[in-house]
Amino acid sequence: MIAGSTDKEEQDAILSMRMDAMLHSSPASFLSIVGGVFAVYAYWSPSTAPVLLLWLTCIVAISVTNLGATVLYARRYPSTWTAETWARFENVMHLLSGLSWGLGGGWMLSFADEHQAVLTLAIGLAAVTVSIPSVVHLPAYNLFHLPIFWSYAVGLVFSSLQFNWLIASGFFLLGPFGIMIGRVLGDQISTALRLSLENKRLAQRLEERSAELEAANRELEIESHTDPLTGVANRRRLMNFARAVRGRCAVLIVDIDHFKSYNDSLGHVAGDACLVAVAETLERSVRPDKDLVARLGGEEFALVLPLADPAAARLLAEQDGIVVVEDDRHGGGPPCDRVREARELLLQHDDVGSVTTRQQRP
Repeated sequence: MIAGSTDKEEQDAILSMRMDAMLHSSPASFLSIVGGVFAVYAYWSPSTAPVLLLWLTCIVAISVTNLGATVLYARRYPSTWTAETWARFENVMHLLSGLSWGLGGGWMLSFADEHQAVLTLAIGLAAVTVSIPSVVHLPAYNLFHLPIFWSYAVGLVFSSLQFNWLIASGFFLLGPFGIMIGRVLGDQISTALRLSLENKRLAQRLEERSAELEAANRELEIESHTDPLTGVANRRRLMNFARAVRGRCAVLIVDIDHFKSYNDSLGHVAGDACLVAVAETLERSVRPDKDLVARLGGEEFALVLPLADPAAARLLAEQDGIVVVEDDRHGGGPPCDRVREARELLLQHDDVGSVTTRQQRP
């Protein structure tokens, strides 16, 4: 079922490409009007004028319709028309055009003199020649050239021209030979269209794969330089950043005291949440796109401040609102209580900067 659907989609795509080729060649219909005017001029007489004017009107109407169809197709209007709908429309238009040229030319040849016959045959062959692009859709091509060749053959049979039967036989044979030639050309063009479609699909798949690979590489690059828990830079990123720094820089080391006791007492989930909160607060304390916050490991973090001496780094830390929590504020309580209170104080200072916890030894 899937294979059948894929084949149907491929056939529709190829048919759409055929319609593109056919309708882009429709401006050649303008030559039909020119050829019609030449024929009317060559055959004009009071007795033939009404028929000639009616025939020329048909030629002009069909040509204008083809030109209008080219404009509408380029604008994809009507939007409800599919490639199959346009193919049926082109079949009808090619049949009407072939009948107009065939019946009109055959009628003219039936009473033409030698000079008029040469002009008529030349116009007919020229019309078939400029319709060669229609071999991309063989039914339309056959519906156009067969009425012309065979109607010309019938008209030549009833003419008084020398070698009329010989010329008529040649035009009659041009019909089936035109079908065979058109089939060969059509198959070659269809193969080229199919290869073009496959190349487009291959290029699209390669583009999609390249985009996926590029996204995966970016994600891998980010993961290789990011601490998976806190989202800040890891040691590898820290080392690369430090190597790239030119000139003076300051490094602040942030350590969470008694973190092990906090982790053991409240569990690893609470400990991880504490690390994440510290990392987020530290990132808000530094200069974006200039400084770097990295996790060294465990409960240790590092802040790298390029182009900053120790005094400037200390001043920057004070301006950014880094809070130093001394353990004598907690009355010597259990380490887990002190870290918990420090974390609460850290969350209270989210709007002004980062918080580091530090134990003051008695």
